[in-house]
Amino acid sequence: MRLARATLALMFAATTALATPSADLDKGREAYRTKDWDSAFKTINSLVHPRRELARVEDTWEAYVLVGASLYHLGRRNEAVEEFKLALELDLERTITTSFHSQDVVQLFEDIKARVKAELELKQLQREQTERERRYREYLDTVGVFETNNYGVNFVPFGAGQFQNKQRTKGYILGSAQILTGGTSVVTFIYLAGKYGLSSSQVPLTDGPRVRQIQQLEIGTGFAFIGLYLYGVIDAMVNYKSQRRIKGDDSLIPIELIDPSKPPPPKPKKTSLRDRLRIGPMVTPAGVGIGLGWEND
Repeated sequence: MRLARATLALMFAATTALATPSADLDKGREAYRTKDWDSAFKTINSLVHPRRELARVEDTWEAYVLVGASLYHLGRRNEAVEEFKLALELDLERTITTSFHSQDVVQLFEDIKARVKAELELKQLQREQTERERRYREYLDTVGVFETNNYGVNFVPFGAGQFQNKQRTKGYILGSAQILTGGTSVVTFIYLAGKYGLSSSQVPLTDGPRVRQIQQLEIGTGFAFIGLYLYGVIDAMVNYKSQRRIKGDDSLIPIELIDPSKPPPPKPKKTSLRDRLRIGPMVTPAGVGIGLGWEND
């Protein structure tokens, strides 16, 4: 009895040793050929899920295809699509034919292949666009234009110095305040001069208190304008820079970074006499001299 058990154990071990992944693939392939979809699926599916058991990439690709085709015939189309995608991740160029698969399976596989190729092309375009945008931003950060500022603008009222220093908010505030105070002072002066003249002796006694109030407004707003003007000058001088780097714009970007499909612009033709004329030393058997030449297009 013990001898029989030992013999059975050895036979089972020998059978297990012969059941290699390649042998299971052959078994599953035969089941698929005889249209035993369920057996083909169960046999081959274990070779790629949950992990790949086959050593050769070609066998793994075939296993995914056979699993997908079996699932399709079992009515599980969505799962079949995912298996086909796994096969195409291994090799996007291989194909299947109707010599071993049904026309519906071949058509589905080709449709999935076309879709995967389109998705890969789109991702490639997106990567290229992302890389182009990255280079574009880097280029803008490295180039720029230096504008020269005029020191005399610091003494111009109404926030001119602040605008030159790119302090626009401060410039608007100072400009508005100076216009309000200076304008009020000038208008009140013109009003008094026009009605009573430049001499206070022409002001009637009854209008004296009112005129005095208007004069106080004129003087007060005048001093306020002067104070704002002096503050603006000092502030502009403190923040003044003789040159200021401004960020580059599209006009400074090479055309190949903006649109790689466009060739770089041609070099401008030489039209002036100075550009076309060529003068250089000339050595001849008779001596040394100066050569004069003319460059054509």
